[in-house]
Amino acid sequence: MTSRNNSAGFTLIEMIVVIAVLGLVIAMLVQYGPLKDRWAATQGAAATVAAAMEQARGRAISSGAPVTLALPALPDWLGVAVSAPPGGIVFEPDGSATAARVVLDDGGRRITVATDWLTGRVSVDAP
Repeated sequence: MTSRNNSAGFTLIEMIVVIAVLGLVIAMLVQYGPLKDRWAATQGAAATVAAAMEQARGRAISSGAPVTLALPALPDWLGVAVSAPPGGIVFEPDGSATAARVVLDDGGRRITVATDWLTGRVSVDAP
C-alpha cells in the first residue's frame, strides 16, 4: 500500500511572494499616481475652452456689450496656440465673434477649437 500526500492550497512561500508583489505595485502607484491618459485630458481641455467661449458669447448677447475671452487654466504640459486678432477673441452683442482658433497639442495629436466670425458658433475639431 502506498500513501499519497495530496495537498491542496498554497505554500507559505507562494503567499509571501504574492504579498510582496502586491506591495511593490501599491508602492509604485502611491509614488507615481494612477496612470494618466493625456489624450483624454486634451479632449477635456478642449471641452473646457469651448465651454468658456460659449459662455463668453452668451454673456455678450445677454449684457449687450462685447466680451473678451480669457482662456481658462490649462495643464502646463499642453501646447496651446491661439490665432486671433490683436484685440483677442471678442464676442459681440449680436452673437458674432472675431475669427479665432485655439489649437491644443498634446505632443502628437491636436484639437482645434474655433469660432465662426459671422455667427459666433464654436466648433471643436478633433482627429
